Amino acid sequence: MNDALKFLKPHLIALIVALVVLFAYFPSIFLESKIIDMSDINRSSATSKQTRDFREATGIEPLWTNSQFGGMPTYQMNTIYPGNFINDLERITKDFLPSDLGLLFTLFISFYFLSAYLGVRTWLSLLGAFTFAFSTYFIVSMEAGHTGKLRATGYIALVIIGVLMTMRGKYLLGGAVTALFLGFSINANHFQITYYMALMILALLLIEAIYHFKEKEIKSYLVKCSILLAAALIAVGPNVSRLWTTYDYSKETMRGGRSELSEYKDAKSGGLEKDYAFSWSYGIAETFTLLIPDFYGGSSTAPLNIDSNTGRELMNRGVPKSQLENLVKRLPLYWGNQPFVSGPVFLGAGMIFLFILSLFVLQGRLKVWLLTCTILSIILSWGKNFEVITDLFFYYFPLFNKFRTPSMILSIASLTIPLMGVLALNKILQSANGLISYLPEIKKSFYITGGMCLFFALMGSSLFSFSSPADAQLPEGWPIESLVEDRKELLTYGALKSLMFVSVCFVLMWAFAKSKISPNIFIGGIILSIGLDIWMVDKKYLNDSHLVKRKTRDSFYVDSPADKIILQDPDLNFRVFNLSVNPFTDAMTSYHHHSIGGYHGAKLIRYQDMIDRHLSKNNSKVLDMLNTKYYIVQNRENGQPEVRGNRNALGNAWFVDRVIWAENADDEIEKLNTFIPSEEVVVDKRLKDEIENIESLSNDSSIIRLSFYQPNKLIYETNVQGGNQLAVFSEIYYEGTDDDWKVFIDGVESRHFRVNYTLRGMILPEGDHTIEFKFEPVSYFLGEKVALSSSISLFILILSALAFEFKKNLKTWGKSQD
Repeated sequence: MNDALKFLKPHLIALIVALVVLFAYFPSIFLESKIIDMSDINRSSATSKQTRDFREATGIEPLWTNSQFGGMPTYQMNTIYPGNFINDLERITKDFLPSDLGLLFTLFISFYFLSAYLGVRTWLSLLGAFTFAFSTYFIVSMEAGHTGKLRATGYIALVIIGVLMTMRGKYLLGGAVTALFLGFSINANHFQITYYMALMILALLLIEAIYHFKEKEIKSYLVKCSILLAAALIAVGPNVSRLWTTYDYSKETMRGGRSELSEYKDAKSGGLEKDYAFSWSYGIAETFTLLIPDFYGGSSTAPLNIDSNTGRELMNRGVPKSQLENLVKRLPLYWGNQPFVSGPVFLGAGMIFLFILSLFVLQGRLKVWLLTCTILSIILSWGKNFEVITDLFFYYFPLFNKFRTPSMILSIASLTIPLMGVLALNKILQSANGLISYLPEIKKSFYITGGMCLFFALMGSSLFSFSSPADAQLPEGWPIESLVEDRKELLTYGALKSLMFVSVCFVLMWAFAKSKISPNIFIGGIILSIGLDIWMVDKKYLNDSHLVKRKTRDSFYVDSPADKIILQDPDLNFRVFNLSVNPFTDAMTSYHHHSIGGYHGAKLIRYQDMIDRHLSKNNSKVLDMLNTKYYIVQNRENGQPEVRGNRNALGNAWFVDRVIWAENADDEIEKLNTFIPSEEVVVDKRLKDEIENIESLSNDSSIIRLSFYQPNKLIYETNVQGGNQLAVFSEIYYEGTDDDWKVFIDGVESRHFRVNYTLRGMILPEGDHTIEFKFEPVSYFLGEKVALSSSISLFILILSALAFEFKKNLKTWGKSQD
């Protein structure tokens, strides 16, 4: 019992410290039941409302939604995969703290356990954990609502523990831990972060291969790799349905597919366009934000006070003080080349000092691996700014071109830098002579880190232009020169502040090395210095102003007068085009209606083509065929949204008189500019031999109407006169694995085909018939069966491994070094 308590004590302390830190940072969440007002979560909740409502009403997972972009699968929106037991386990960690604070808790604790496993003493592990979890990039991500990214990042350290255990000979426990937390990472559904984690593990395995080869332990290395491969396959099992549906869907989206239009013929198949993928590339000089948070101004919409250069100049130009106070609250201080940013990637000046120190102190394969990952993370974050390297990965490294936002890979540096820092300090403290024997290395690190801060404090304002491409969008007459001066001052003052915190850490080290202060004062001072630096910067980007009462947040979804008018329409299914906002980045319309637009990063590629060629140009023919029954426009007099009906909307389905054959995709989408959608249909000539009786003309006496509507099930009643007829349905065509949208005529499975570039069409036989469309993706329903059996197998394996290993090693594994 005493051994068990001794083993658990430091970990219980870590759990308590994590909770105390979260409470101290977010007291209003705990005491006043406030929540973080996350913009992306608000949008995601809006676009998934139809899915959630249907699930709650029927208990059925719809898998398809008509709430945005005409219709699309819900796989990357709000799909539940009940066959994966990891969902239930993860909910415990995610939901046990309010307002998604469980995400920061996971980041904190996972880093702590990795650091502790590597032998770092408790309080230093907690310092690294705080630096990682509260790194400004993650705080900014929390404010924005990028919860999937935070979830996936939170499991990286735990997966690495499993891999390291395996490499150190703990085969059973290492494989089990790897399988479990890799399963968690995949389930987080942010495959970009999981991919970056895979790069880290690949680098580790390559470095281990070199060391094992030198030590002539190739057979042992192959065994370990085999165990890790098996663990990866086991982790995939419970996530099969998620992975399968994602892979299936990706082939028809912007992320994994390729448009058939000729303008994209030179694009690399199966990935994003390079310019789009590299939009958020971190600047090479921008990397100094790791040390100096305001190096590039901070945020695209950051506050200054009225005594700033911009504030004083606006006041001199006669701007009233009440108006001035609002203007200086949202100034475009960021001057980098990213489209916009909410904040920098900052790890604390003191921690960067420790990282530089680690370059002199650490030795061996662990240092080589962590440094390799750090350098790779920084270089790849540069994206289009360093194409000599990033192009190699984009064009030749598997799957790399499916992801955008290169700056996101700095999540890896946010882990490796503090880990190297605390490892170095821990090694120094464990040495026989303590800090005194490493004083030369400490001085070198101070000269380098402090020297950079001093250099930029003195010279930074003369090195850069401090102008931003976004400055061209400022109102005419805006005092850009004053704004530039404010940006210069932010760099200067930020560099001086970082110099101060680096100097404090150095003085503490020197004083401890000279026996001027006690160990507790030294460690406490280091923790306080680094923690305070990060805390102060974080509070600029996530503070009480970002917290709201739940009722206040819910008012975001209240029906507008325009919405209320449209919602009175009793029709089963129609679409709305909201032109009072940017319809293709708007989520709120999807909360209330079936929207032509929406908010999603992985639209169907054919629908994106339609947006580019027709919908963004308000092509009425295309909007009519999409059954756009209502437009929401802005009233010119009062600026409020108002409703306009569209009498030309073609309804849910109709018969056509003529077929227009298209030579190719370019011809097909171009003909949508000139065709008559109520009478004609555009069909790719590749379908000519497959479609029987395609030349039949419609009969005015023929009738087709939608009699039943659910997102995943549509029933039409038809009365077809004068022979077989060609019907067009105002529903988005989606193929999937095996024609995932099944169609039945009187209960007998039939077939449909793509028309008008993105809609469904089919030949209907003469007479009275019932046409039923059902969304039945094989990837989901078969995948769920595999996931369920795999989940059971995984947890049997995990419990067996943990029982065996902990019984065997409880007295020795992970003892605190305190």
